[in-house]
Amino acid sequence: MATFDLSSSAEARWQRLFALAARLDELCPWEWMGVADCFGLLFPEQKEPCFVVFGGSPKTFRHVRFLMGWKAFYDMITRLAAPSKQTPTWLLEIPMIEMLFVEPASLFDHEREFYEALERPLKSGPDNVVFRSIIPGYHPWIPDDEELALLETALYQAYGMAMRVESDGLLLKSEFPRKILVRKQNEQGDWHDDWMTIKPIADEEVEVRLANDLLQALRDKPLWPMTVQLDLVFTPLSIGDKGVRPQTAYVLLVVDAVSGMIIAEELFLASDGIPLMWAAIPERLLTIFKRLGGCPETIEVGNDRMANLLRPLGELLPFKMVRRERLSVLENAREKIDGFIKEAGAAP
Repeated sequence: MATFDLSSSAEARWQRLFALAARLDELCPWEWMGVADCFGLLFPEQKEPCFVVFGGSPKTFRHVRFLMGWKAFYDMITRLAAPSKQTPTWLLEIPMIEMLFVEPASLFDHEREFYEALERPLKSGPDNVVFRSIIPGYHPWIPDDEELALLETALYQAYGMAMRVESDGLLLKSEFPRKILVRKQNEQGDWHDDWMTIKPIADEEVEVRLANDLLQALRDKPLWPMTVQLDLVFTPLSIGDKGVRPQTAYVLLVVDAVSGMIIAEELFLASDGIPLMWAAIPERLLTIFKRLGGCPETIEVGNDRMANLLRPLGELLPFKMVRRERLSVLENAREKIDGFIKEAGAAP
């Protein structure tokens, strides 16, 4: 359980932010603002812009996302354009601050407690505004003081830009996607428009290491006559002290595709970043297969990221890899694990 002991000045600042969110919602910019109507904000103390992206539909789930830097902007835009890159928890891999309008059921427990601390009643529909700070490797959390300062200014700029785009629908599209309009603030606090060439960012590459002794040990063993489904799955397990942002826990889940029996579940943390966590999977798999006595004949995967990761491994070992749109057996096992974790967390 998180506890929030807000000072009078902090509470007043949050109430101003909620009031500004309500003003933006009354303007209803989601009627004319979409993903292509994105823009940047560059503060004097920042090296890279914060990018503002509107999404959703009026009176339903709607949001404004503030993406922290060029890499975050690249990841958001490329994944929105390619659904195959959207794993179930892909949004948790992008550093950003979200402003969401959601149903009460979509609130985390700590967000409900934060509402209570601010004495804000919950509304029955998708009209509860929540601010979420997203840092890869951690659970979504309440923005800290530094993020709160950025949010207050960024929301004012988002409101002003939405009014400008309502009057000129091509304002942000005239040079996009080659360039993006960035609102820059000088040392005196004044803002001006500047079109910046979009910085080319490639997908982050990390070295995947494979132990030769593990490879050789598996080459010398016959294939397992079975099919397994595997994936790296996000779990509701929180790791850390109460009252502070907890780390997220991922599990490399391997299940028998016929019986549904869980063959292996290996815990992963993204303490050193999401890419390095994924890069550790192949060698961990080799350890699992060695422990079990050999590689399975067939490995079924459900996303391009895992397929790309295992493809080099498939060139060294004789298993067959199959890409499936849905890993139903693995999903059932995952639901059971999630249910167990939630029950354990709720136990006195």
